[in-house]
Amino acid sequence: MAIPDDVLTATQARFHARKGPRAGTEEKIAEAHTPQGSILNVDSTERVELRSRRVMRQPVVADALRATADTSPAAPGQVRDEVVLERIIGGNNLLGIAFLELGTAVSRSVGRVIVRDRFQIRSFGTGFMISPRLALTNNHVLADAQSARFSRLEFNFQNGLSGLPLAASQFDLEPDTFFRTDAGLDVTVIAVAAASRPDGAGASLPLAGFGFNRTTRDQGKILLGESINIIQHPEGQEKQLALQQNELIDRFDQFLHYHTDTSPGSSGSPLFNNQWEVLGLHHSGVPARNAAGEILTVDGTVWDKTQDELRIQWVANEGIRISSILAWLGTHADGMTKEERALLEEALNPPPLVAEKPHPVEEHRTSVQPQPPQPAEPSLLPADGAVSLTIPLHITVRLGAVQSAQNPTPSAADWTVDAVPGSGGAVAEEAVAIDPDYSGRKGYDPDFLGVRVPLPALTAEQHADAAQNRRAAPGQDPTVLDYHHFSLVMNRRRRLALYTAVNVDGSLSQSPKRERDKWYFDPRLDRSEQLGGDLYAGNDFDRGHLVRRLDPVWGPDTVARAANDDTFHFANCSPQHKKFNQGASLWAGLEDYLLDTAKADKLRLTVFTGPVFTDSDPEFQGTRVPLAFWKIPVFQRPDGSPSASAYMISQHELVGDMLKEAFTPVTFQVPVRRISELTGLDFGYLFSWDPMNNEFEPLPHAQEALATATPAHELHAFEDVLL
Repeated sequence: MAIPDDVLTATQARFHARKGPRAGTEEKIAEAHTPQGSILNVDSTERVELRSRRVMRQPVVADALRATADTSPAAPGQVRDEVVLERIIGGNNLLGIAFLELGTAVSRSVGRVIVRDRFQIRSFGTGFMISPRLALTNNHVLADAQSARFSRLEFNFQNGLSGLPLAASQFDLEPDTFFRTDAGLDVTVIAVAAASRPDGAGASLPLAGFGFNRTTRDQGKILLGESINIIQHPEGQEKQLALQQNELIDRFDQFLHYHTDTSPGSSGSPLFNNQWEVLGLHHSGVPARNAAGEILTVDGTVWDKTQDELRIQWVANEGIRISSILAWLGTHADGMTKEERALLEEALNPPPLVAEKPHPVEEHRTSVQPQPPQPAEPSLLPADGAVSLTIPLHITVRLGAVQSAQNPTPSAADWTVDAVPGSGGAVAEEAVAIDPDYSGRKGYDPDFLGVRVPLPALTAEQHADAAQNRRAAPGQDPTVLDYHHFSLVMNRRRRLALYTAVNVDGSLSQSPKRERDKWYFDPRLDRSEQLGGDLYAGNDFDRGHLVRRLDPVWGPDTVARAANDDTFHFANCSPQHKKFNQGASLWAGLEDYLLDTAKADKLRLTVFTGPVFTDSDPEFQGTRVPLAFWKIPVFQRPDGSPSASAYMISQHELVGDMLKEAFTPVTFQVPVRRISELTGLDFGYLFSWDPMNNEFEPLPHAQEALATATPAHELHAFEDVLL
């Protein structure tokens, strides 16, 4: 595929315009490759923080860490996490075998674009699937619907392990089903036929078998100086891989510049980081030129158009950032048909992954989906009325994340940091802006489910310890703080929430992009009754959302945005160790599971969450830190009967030794009665709705529950959940 002159000219102009900033970056990259240098010194501090939080929660990284437990010692003044992060980012020595397995899996969704007219092949490019039906390539590969109508996307055009060609499959493109293109951004998104063209024997294959790459607008996917991996069909040749030698040298506006060995035939190729997350779309190169402005060949002679473009000496290449592409796509919903909007939604907000019996590769899924996704579908089990839900076993490792709501949805414990005012390296403007009119917040609705689910009653001691809302209206319970779609009660002595209660409407749920976090004190309480940011500075504690960010985000845009921002009150967070939310515990995915199910089935949920306070909780910087947390989701089954279940997890070993490395928190499903005993909160009206209620024997005193074995189901997969 010849790169049009206007695309080459625009790319070269941007490359030259960035000469100054790029020179400084390349200097830092060169220093990073010296024995005393570090790749972590190339990009801004904020970017390194975002990248570290993102990369360390990837399963492929977790596997590599388990396989290389004997790591080199830290240098003086350097902490262990920096050593591990630098080894992961600075090279592939910690990538592990999952790197190759996952790379093989994602490559299946990358194909050769055969550009045809009615009669013959005109050129080739590369394209890749970004949803079950939509493919992404360049505008200069497929410029209009007419040229796309006769073109095809070909998968498996490559050699196998034997060196012999595999059986390729060609799929027709369907611009009449979906087609959007932008010449300025050089992007085209097009629908692909659901089945391949019949082969010589008349057989065809489903498109779903080739999977797709889940994309996200999240920041922190790559640092300057890190390697880019590119899967491509250069000049229409068999599928090839440019691996590890392609350094990112500039990131700005909508574009990425990088050193690489890709050729112009790779137009439309996906750019990946070492965790196989999509970074962008390759589209053009910057050719070397002499003083007269003539393009040079690889041997230094002047190139002319009688030669193919593989002969050009390329200085750098340019890609379009995937975040820019998704933002552009998101502006096109207006005017679409219902069918087009459904296809677009699958690309912008991919459905949950399904893996009842995952293949080894599938267990390493991060932002990539090698197999076709399908929404979870509940089925009523007539024997006991329980709901059986087919949901993903999506294992992640989270050390913290500043992330958007696109995709991989942030978990129940979205760990955050305060925004840094005036930071030149900031990747997004502060979006959290608290609604100053607290009187307009309706809070938790006990009748939300159609069956009354009131807030739990407090004991006399808890009522005396509860912080008082200084702005409570006459007749309003002063111990309850109302926010948009959720409420909570604060323990004044502990300066933390005793419990939170949120209403979740899956049919109206929204997923606004997560911008930079800024946490707020609630002005209705005295500041002395709330833990602020000081507790979390310079240690391994993170601000753990109790009501997670996305749960109350539903309804009209203004209300959803206000609810999103309300979750950033200090009253709604609790100190939780940065490793507390490891995916192996399933706690990370538990609320993803609940919200994804609610969205897929348009359900309504009520979720109670809180800590377990005990007199033996350890003290840290003058604050007693809770060691266990609980969660109770409530909903109506398809037959109309209510369901309530309870879950617990402990951070005892992490908090007991802040430097302890070996810890795998375990999530248990326990009887709702046990939560009442442990917390003193009266959830008696939920007991009969709990499938574990018959496994419980009450204790005479709540404190005895702390030293008594609890009937519990350890959760290894979401299929273990009883609802």
